[in-house]
Amino acid sequence: MPSSHWLRRPTLLPGRPSDPARLYLRLAGLSGFANAAGLVLYAYYAVRVAGLSPLELVLAGTVLELAAFLFEIPTGVVADLISRRLSVVVGYVLVGVGFLVMGAAPTFLAIAGGQFVWGVGFTFISGAREAWLADEVGDDAAGPLYPAFARRRQVGALLGGFVGVGIGWWWAAGTLLTGGVLYAAAGVYLMFVMTERGFAPAPREGRANWRTPFEQASAGLRAARARPVVVTALLTTLLMGASSESFDRLWGFHLINSFDGLPDVMPEALFFGLVQLVAQLGSIAALRIAQSRTDFNSSSSVAVGLIGSNVVIIATMILFAGAPAFAIALVGAWITFWARAIEEPFATAWVNRGLPSATRATVLSTMGQSNALGQIAGGPLFGLLAAAAGVRISIAVAALVLVPAVALYWKHRVVTPDEAVEAPA
Repeated sequence: MPSSHWLRRPTLLPGRPSDPARLYLRLAGLSGFANAAGLVLYAYYAVRVAGLSPLELVLAGTVLELAAFLFEIPTGVVADLISRRLSVVVGYVLVGVGFLVMGAAPTFLAIAGGQFVWGVGFTFISGAREAWLADEVGDDAAGPLYPAFARRRQVGALLGGFVGVGIGWWWAAGTLLTGGVLYAAAGVYLMFVMTERGFAPAPREGRANWRTPFEQASAGLRAARARPVVVTALLTTLLMGASSESFDRLWGFHLINSFDGLPDVMPEALFFGLVQLVAQLGSIAALRIAQSRTDFNSSSSVAVGLIGSNVVIIATMILFAGAPAFAIALVGAWITFWARAIEEPFATAWVNRGLPSATRATVLSTMGQSNALGQIAGGPLFGLLAAAAGVRISIAVAALVLVPAVALYWKHRVVTPDEAVEAPA
């Protein structure tokens, strides 16, 4: 561990150390608020203010995913070898800078550049924040704080969304700038209050290094060969990543440009923000309803939820793409958002049911990489399709990409005992 005094002091800059558990929960509300306030009108800003084409919209998103994919391991090395606290501080500042760059100029280069910086910043925070908490308070005390973080983040996101809509009503770029200032301010705040008393560098043999991505991919492939259900999980997350990238980047363009603009009932920015808020509220409700009606001790019950959510996503994406009227398209978009809120946590719960302990972390991490690869590969392809054949065709084809995923979930909807064999080392 480096011996520099600035890393060993109670806080990075002279300040008042904060209780780690309380600080972690404050970060939940703050980051949820900043993220929602900054992004609630992103699609509107990129389409209406910056005037990005469908291809540019998708490529900007691909830049974000590519940055996150490439920098996940290198930034993990920083958290393992130098400082969890430093990694988190740098991450919050970089995310803020990314938002500020996107809002500073309504151009493709500024938006894509900001997304790249945002993606790099996200990787500094990813994993390091939760590892810092466990170091500071211990695993037992940290356990209940993780779901509490998610709840606080949801509350912060709802409040931030309303604030973002209010700002965007008169200044669309102001939402991104507000989110950027809040994220950067959070990073500065952490310099004065964030402690790091429990950190110890990872043992040399346990540290991430530049070979880690290849070693992780190799371990994931070995686990996949041993368990067909893992193959299914990796393929379905790959397909979901490819499909979601088209919808995520093009839904705003479709609503604004395919129906002669938004309804003339209120200012466009306000209307678009309210559309986002309804999508967010409905997603929270859909996930809670689905959770209450699913037996998570039964692989088949979870698989039914996955099959149902994917069927709904396919149907509503096609409805959204082919809708003859704005109101029908809007309903299709909302239901797609709500159904997608169910898919990711259910997929993780489904594959996790039969995973042996020794390969669980590797497989779940590989699933995340598979989703990112799907977005990186699918984004440009669907962007080119949108440029050549139109946004409606691109979104409809993206929906059909999920048909094989439904078939795979149906085929392996039950994790059988013979699939729960320990993967070869």
